[in-house]
Amino acid sequence: MEHTYVETRDTATVEEMWQTVVPGARISRADQIQPAFVFHGAAEPGFGFCDWTMGSTMLIESDPGDQMIVGRIVGPRIRATYRREHIDTAVPFVVVDRPLEIAFSGRVAGTAVSFTRSDVDEAARRLSGDDALRVRPAGHAPISEQRLRYWTRTWEYGRDVLLRSPERTPLVEQQVRSLLLEASLLTFPSSFTEALAAGRSARPLPAPVRRAKAYIEAHATGPIALADIAHAARLSPRGLQYAFRTATGRTPMQYVRRVRLDAARADLRTADPSVDTVAAIAARWGFSNLGRFAAMYRAEFGETPSTTLRS
Repeated sequence: MEHTYVETRDTATVEEMWQTVVPGARISRADQIQPAFVFHGAAEPGFGFCDWTMGSTMLIESDPGDQMIVGRIVGPRIRATYRREHIDTAVPFVVVDRPLEIAFSGRVAGTAVSFTRSDVDEAARRLSGDDALRVRPAGHAPISEQRLRYWTRTWEYGRDVLLRSPERTPLVEQQVRSLLLEASLLTFPSSFTEALAAGRSARPLPAPVRRAKAYIEAHATGPIALADIAHAARLSPRGLQYAFRTATGRTPMQYVRRVRLDAARADLRTADPSVDTVAAIAARWGFSNLGRFAAMYRAEFGETPSTTLRS
């Protein structure tokens, strides 16, 4: 991991340091920084961790992009808005999918840890045993006081190892990264915690289903027929339907739709709204009926495609 320690009163440097953990962090407005911004962080591809303090009057937008971010900010005058709801940043909170806007005045102290969504989903599948699980948030605050205490103890251990220990090694750093990710998954409500509460069966996907999923993901940009997927899975179409639904709870073609919706969302998030259109991106991923695409998209992600494109 790359370790950084910075003391500065330069706003551009403050933004640059935050972006090592949250690439979508942007300072919209800032007054003089006094006392200085003090930042201590550790980062590598797919992971970031930081602890910081500063004094100023500032407005920040932190867009998680393709990440899950857990943070905490303490100070006398802080106002934070996430999913149109004012939240208490003094309590650890999770941000996924949508930007968080924070305004503060005075001296504040903050912490943050970030993980890529792919790492989050992979860990959730490993811990739950559900190879089809995707982590979707069901709230921003810890599930319980007990889980909050667990996350806090894990955070403090992670901070001591990643930011303070002179004897850290790459192996220990990776173990801390895994501990922080698992603690974050267990602390905040999501489809993962719902799966654990439901006692979902912990069984690996059968090999034919894994082959079918791999084929779908590799050919999502082109036409896909059930017979093609069945051939890749080495099953009859009827056998594939049964095996896929039994293992994942959905049909192969439903999985095709979900993969393409995810890909369209990723493109919408990175598109230029002055050049790109929802219709063009939908067509790129095989959605010829724009109205139906918008309805499926909103049902899956809780917002319209045009909202994602403009955000």
